[in-house]
Amino acid sequence: MRKQILIAVGAVVIVVAIVIGWYLLTQRHVRRLIAQGEQTNVLLLGLDTVEETSRSDTMMVLSVAPESDVSLLALPRDLRVKFCDGAFHKLNAAYVLKGGTGACETVSALLGVDVPFFISIGYEGFERLIDELGGVTLTVEERMRYDDESADPPLHIDIQPGPQTLDGKTALDYTRYRGETGDLGRITRQQKLIAAVLEKGFQHKDLASIRKIVKAVHPHLQTDLSLIDLYDLAKLLQGRDLSAMQMATVPGIPVVINETAYLEPQVVEMERLVAQLIKRIDLLTTEGIRVAVFNGNGVRLMATHTAEYLRKRDFEITKVANAESFGYDKTYIVTLKEEAKAYMLLAVLPSDAIVVTPEEFEPHYTALEPMVPAETDLLLIAGAGFEVGDG
Repeated sequence: MRKQILIAVGAVVIVVAIVIGWYLLTQRHVRRLIAQGEQTNVLLLGLDTVEETSRSDTMMVLSVAPESDVSLLALPRDLRVKFCDGAFHKLNAAYVLKGGTGACETVSALLGVDVPFFISIGYEGFERLIDELGGVTLTVEERMRYDDESADPPLHIDIQPGPQTLDGKTALDYTRYRGETGDLGRITRQQKLIAAVLEKGFQHKDLASIRKIVKAVHPHLQTDLSLIDLYDLAKLLQGRDLSAMQMATVPGIPVVINETAYLEPQVVEMERLVAQLIKRIDLLTTEGIRVAVFNGNGVRLMATHTAEYLRKRDFEITKVANAESFGYDKTYIVTLKEEAKAYMLLAVLPSDAIVVTPEEFEPHYTALEPMVPAETDLLLIAGAGFEVGDG
């Protein structure tokens, strides 16, 4: 009997050891990333609670790496984003539907980078953080006045312009004010305030002071980072020149779909920002992108004029010719190498085009392939309605 008990206890110990080992191997916490010299991307969420439902009113990716600049990429809450279930929603629905982890997954898929961690904070916690810092000093751009009696509680904003130190409540009002510039202006102010918070909280503080601040605000946070992880993240920010932090906002075009207003992400520009601020790689430019141009609509000199238009924008033209048919009802960009180059071309065209692979473009591609020089990156086939004007 005793032998059976020992065997059972031994089996339990082995199982527990396997579980703990698996957990340690699969966790990618800040300390591990720093030790490996990797990028640490954290989704910052500012929560607005309405009728007991928390919505992500603010979404930004804080990106930090050893011996690199700190960057902050803002994500407008109205961005139209495809979720993992295939449905399109506004980006701020990710937190409501899937929580902080789901919001990280959605943002990771949108930006094409790993965003493994999130930190969310509500109004009360935000005020507490600012007050723990003794306020933050910045220059208020304009007189800010706004009243909303229907808000719960009623909202009354009245901030004078000029340099000043904002306490918790005033700082919160500063981030909530929209004015004539709407959400985009509000995002710019939020980035400015976050930069001021990070600079005051971490840049010139000793480790004991940083630990005190983190410990005080920790109860007001919802996050998948432990308290030790937060200390490590704070230490990573300590001593950085946060006044020079790189900041940008994912651009979008206003659209209305099924009576709902969205911002449609501008993919090419978003990829450039991600490359610059998060991936920290050389930015792709139009210079040296090699394009073969084909006339697919029969308009006289269409391919020639299009080639001239692209040369003025630093593209390299490898071929100018008629397509195998003048019956193309749409304009196509066939990507032979890097897909990002296709979107660089799409971004400069004055008319719409469809980006496809050679496989998706059959049987047209088989007919055009013999005319395409080997070094070509892209094929542009000008279809019905395509025009470049005077370039």
